[in-house]
Amino acid sequence: MIALRLWWRLLRRQEAQRLTIALTLTAFTVTTGVLLTVLGGLHAFLGRGDTGIGSFYVVLAETATVILMVPILTLGGAAARLSVARRDERLAALRLAGMTGGQVGAMAVVDAAAQALAGAVLGVGLYLVALPGIALLHFQGRPFAWAELWVGWPLLLGAVAGVVALAVVSAALSLAKVVISPLGVARRTTPSRLSWLRVVVAVVVLAAWAPLFRTVTTVAAMTGILVVLGICFAILNLLGPFVLGVVGRIAAGRARTVPMLLAARRLVDDPRSAWRTVAGVTLATFVAGVLSIAPALHDATGSRGDAEGAMLGTDLMTGAILTLVIAAVLAAVSSGVSQASRLLDQRDQYALLHLAGTDLTVLRAARLRETWLPLTASVAIAAATSLIIIAPIGIPLAWSDPGGVAVFLGGIVVSVLLVTAAVGLSQPLVATVATARTRARDEALVSRTS
Repeated sequence: MIALRLWWRLLRRQEAQRLTIALTLTAFTVTTGVLLTVLGGLHAFLGRGDTGIGSFYVVLAETATVILMVPILTLGGAAARLSVARRDERLAALRLAGMTGGQVGAMAVVDAAAQALAGAVLGVGLYLVALPGIALLHFQGRPFAWAELWVGWPLLLGAVAGVVALAVVSAALSLAKVVISPLGVARRTTPSRLSWLRVVVAVVVLAAWAPLFRTVTTVAAMTGILVVLGICFAILNLLGPFVLGVVGRIAAGRARTVPMLLAARRLVDDPRSAWRTVAGVTLATFVAGVLSIAPALHDATGSRGDAEGAMLGTDLMTGAILTLVIAAVLAAVSSGVSQASRLLDQRDQYALLHLAGTDLTVLRAARLRETWLPLTASVAIAAATSLIIIAPIGIPLAWSDPGGVAVFLGGIVVSVLLVTAAVGLSQPLVATVATARTRARDEALVSRTS
């Protein structure tokens, strides 16, 4: 009870944490809203029946759900880490004041759960606001009814509980990596080196995709393979940090300027954090690559010459565009949150470098290079992985329609633009975090003089 009362009093006086709280709430709101919207679409297709051509629509809806679930969970995890990562200094001060490790840990977890619950409730509102727009979409020759898109109270409450549980688990895992001593010293453990086992697992899973896909002969069997597709999708998060660590070491060895050396060293020190800043757009690029087969499928179904084939082709393109739009929204929010989060995580480094005489121009240039290095590598990883996924269909066949190439390249361009915009919007924070200690020192001098 003491910890809860103190948490509430501190929450009411967190003026300095307003940016962090706003970012966290935004991320949890979008996570919950998009999750419920995607599940609502799947619920609608399941309600329309799973016989005849309706069963094919169910498989397509399940595929889109699996594809979007990984970026949804990635954004939710990023929000949960953001809600805990800012609190190490305050927890250290409370430890010095006499609170136990259990009490400060409970405060951090409760804070993360409260923000997740608030964001989830706002996300439910976002889902309800989006229902009229989603209901305007036509599939199978008719628009959705609101009743079809309504997931029901059990699933809605389950989604909210799941988001809160994700925040609590991420908070607990984050606290395990921060040691708060009784002397009030917050010490972050050195990140462990990434193992080659990540590459081995990724190669084995991706190599098994094509033979497994060719064994699918029925729609029912296709449903079972969605689990493997989700695993292949998640492989990006396993392989990405390792590749970024290798890229950072190569860049550090070839650096000829101070900004490039700073960017490369930060990438080597914590490739997982660097990956999180580009994970959203990487997944969006992957989605664009996989969905680049949609125009070819549209042409193939339309060439049947019957009304059902034309309707199916149109619905394929509508579903592909809708999935891309949702992935782009998730990528935009994820990029903005992760970029600001990483900058706040490194605030002490920026402040010390600035006190040592490093100009703000150099710090901004280093941050740009720190973004472009992982972005280039991650887009290449996503593009290669998506090509492996569509390889069993045949890449020349998949891209026989120019629209397929346009979707693929358009996804890459949009991904780059999203990250660039996120970095540009958060660049003013560089001066804020870098000059924080200088301002504190000047204020102390003025106070002593007065």
